[in-house]
Amino acid sequence: MFAEIHQDIREGGQVHEFAITYVKKDGTLGEKQRCSKSISRLPQQRGYRGNVSANHVLLLTNRENDKPFEVLIDLLLTYNGRRINHQH
Repeated sequence: MFAEIHQDIREGGQVHEFAITYVKKDGTLGEKQRCSKSISRLPQQRGYRGNVSANHVLLLTNRENDKPFEVLIDLLLTYNGRRINHQH
């Protein structure tokens, strides 16, 4: 799943979009139908955090409004409708 999320562009030059459901920091359920890996926070740009894996955070973009957002990896529930198993 993470290998797919980190794909920027699919064949044909289209941005890789996917749907996720997750638990928000306040405990409510969140859902995004069209999101992609964030490309707005690249190295040397303000707000970039190089070691995202150590922070357990995914930097994503909501493709419906082109706004970046963060999701805690441990709070992801589904990816493209498939349940995520965090027990590995």
